[in-house]
Amino acid sequence: MGKWSRADATGMARVLLALYLAALAFVAFWPTPVDRPVAGRLQTVLFALHHSGLPELINYSFVEFASNILLFAPIGILAALAFPTFHRGRIVLAGLLASCCMELGQKLFLHDRFPSAMDIVANTAGAMLGVWVLGVVEQWFRETQPAPPPKPARPPKIG
Repeated sequence: MGKWSRADATGMARVLLALYLAALAFVAFWPTPVDRPVAGRLQTVLFALHHSGLPELINYSFVEFASNILLFAPIGILAALAFPTFHRGRIVLAGLLASCCMELGQKLFLHDRFPSAMDIVANTAGAMLGVWVLGVVEQWFRETQPAPPPKPARPPKIG
């Protein structure tokens, strides 16, 4: 199996991004909060962890906020790979706009869902985190690549 071309990698990233966005839309527009089935168990686990020394700062709201960040991080990575000519700031802006659309859709169409400005902040932070992580990985690869071999010297022109 040969090396992937830039076009192959970009195409694969676009397919993965589309699949991820479809799955995210499924979660975002589920009629009831997706954490409802596990909310009680998570509260119980957090309560036990607090009694074992976990700081009270790590509560249900914290877990929900962190989950939203982690949910959007792959979007930042995949979008940057799928559209390599886009400025990375545009990708973060697209994450913000996608999050705003999701929250607006929940407000307008899903009576059991609760739109939240904090979700928009967390989702945007997640897209930004994904872009940043990709940048760090790309920089690491650039720094660890062996230097290209020197070009052979041209013989002097005579005449």
